[in-house]
Formats: sequence, C-alpha cells, structure tokens
Amino acid sequence: MTDPERDAIKALTQLLQRENAAIRKGDLAQIDAGISRKADLGATLDAAAPAIAEALAADAPDDALVTQITALRAEIEANQTLLDSMTQAAGGLVAELARIRDRHGLRGIYGATGTQRAGDPIAVQRFDRSV
Repeated sequence: MTDPERDAIKALTQLLQRENAAIRKGDLAQIDAGISRKADLGATLDAAAPAIAEALAADAPDDALVTQITALRAEIEANQTLLDSMTQAAGGLVAELARIRDRHGLRGIYGATGTQRAGDPIAVQRFDRSV
C-alpha cells in the first residue's frame, strides 16, 4: 500500500469528522463545500480497495492501517446515521408544510372533485370557560 493511499484514508477520516461536527451544529454550508472532496477521496479509496484488503489480510497487518480503517469505518457509520436523521427530518418538514398548505389553502375548502366540502375546513377551537 502506498503513502498516497494512506493519506487518502487519513484525509477522508478528517473530512468526515468535520462534516459530522458541522451536521451536529447545523452548518449545512460546510457540508456542501466538502462534497466534491469527499467524492474524490472516496474514488481514490475505491481504486485502492484491493491493495488495502491485501494489506489487511497479511499475516501481520500494519497496526496503524488497522487503526486508520477502524476510525474511518466509525466516521462513515456516524455520518450515515446523521445524514439519515437529516433526511427523515426534512421529509417530516415537507409533509407538515403540505398538511398546513392543504388545511389553509383551497384544498381545505374544496374537495378533489371541486365540490365544496361540508363544514368549516378549519376546526373551531373550543375552550373550557368553566375555570
């Protein structure tokens, strides 16, 4: 395994650490800025996969390489978890916005066939005045 391949592992691990920290802070601009670099490093590691696998399968694998790969795997898993959470949150926001738009827009007054719905599209709030 060559030094540029080891450097790519280290660089991708550091990039993922920064990206994970940015996701936790909500700094999406930093995530967008690192996408192309992450893709380049990923392509480099994909090309180096046979050499990495061979180095790890050796009778006495390099402990530093094993540590690097373990750290990279942990960052990839954390990144995937964070990105999945962001995707679910964004999907929830889209659904909630559509629900609000339907409730307060014309869809709340007229049905799918264009006929007026029976009753008030916005339910009247009832308050307990006995207190």
